[in-house]
Amino acid sequence: MKSIKLESPRRHVVGWAIFILYERAIAYNTYGRFPDFRAVTFYYLIDIIFFYLHAHVVLPQAYKGQKLRYTWLVIMMLVEIAAYVFCKYLYYNILISLQIRPGILYVNFINFTAFFVIRLVYLLGLSTGYWFALSALQNRKKIDDLERFRLQNQLEHQELEKTLLTAENAYLKSQINPHFLLNTLNFLYNSVSKFSDKVADSVMTLSEIMRYALTNAGDDGKVRLEDELEHVVNFIKLNQARFSQRLRIDYSIKGEPRDLKIIPLVLITIVENLFKYGDLLNETDPAKITVRIDGNVLTFITENVKKKNVRATGHGIGLKNITERLKMYHDYDLKIEENEQFYRSTLMIRL
Repeated sequence: MKSIKLESPRRHVVGWAIFILYERAIAYNTYGRFPDFRAVTFYYLIDIIFFYLHAHVVLPQAYKGQKLRYTWLVIMMLVEIAAYVFCKYLYYNILISLQIRPGILYVNFINFTAFFVIRLVYLLGLSTGYWFALSALQNRKKIDDLERFRLQNQLEHQELEKTLLTAENAYLKSQINPHFLLNTLNFLYNSVSKFSDKVADSVMTLSEIMRYALTNAGDDGKVRLEDELEHVVNFIKLNQARFSQRLRIDYSIKGEPRDLKIIPLVLITIVENLFKYGDLLNETDPAKITVRIDGNVLTFITENVKKKNVRATGHGIGLKNITERLKMYHDYDLKIEENEQFYRSTLMIRL
């Protein structure tokens, strides 16, 4: 069993003061006088040392491993008795040599030894009671801490279940039947293709975007990098149609996606920020989307001049969402560089 820590030294000081006054009052009532202050000081100093030595060293070692070692305890108590009698004998002779009158004059060494053996047994009894009391308090505290920890875990578990249920309900409420939506878009495509190839092409592009967004990822939670990049291209293509091909965006890709996989809708979030906050009609300084694939390392860079009079308040939320998702699946590094006019993001992912 571990040694018990001293709690509130002030209480110990008060406790010993009361104990000493109690014993001195009895001694005065018996002998009719008070001993020299120096004699009393060293007398009780030895008692206090052995009291705490027994409670914080001997007893914890005797109960080491939650099992009482009787033989070890008996041997240590005999050592304590011998050491205590020796200290008292030394203290007694020092007082005599300094011509300081001890509290009690002893007839012989046997009488002296018997008195202090009984004295130590009395102190060790008090020390043992003190140790058991502190052990009980410590065990009670451990039980209370465990109970508090159990209740906290239970509350956290209930809160987690509530959160999951809320998320599931929100998902079910917002879920759109993919077949209905895609079939509707195909119907629109077939209907408008007879009148306008440009509108039909935009509908088909939107259909591809929605098909990708509504398609579930694989068992590993990932999609093909090639599909994610195609989704980005379709998003750019659809927005170009909205703005009559006036958007100034330089898109470049270097390297082959091969069989690399990534969690879905990460790159598109960064691109959406570019469309939302970038000045994409700037002919002299067009926005840039650069894709580099080197082995299994994907580097995705966006650069854009910021729109004037637009407060970019959404970057933080979108980036926070994708970084939280990336932490679960990929080793990545995201670097943001910006000032009042310019914004650049560099996302490097090890796939």
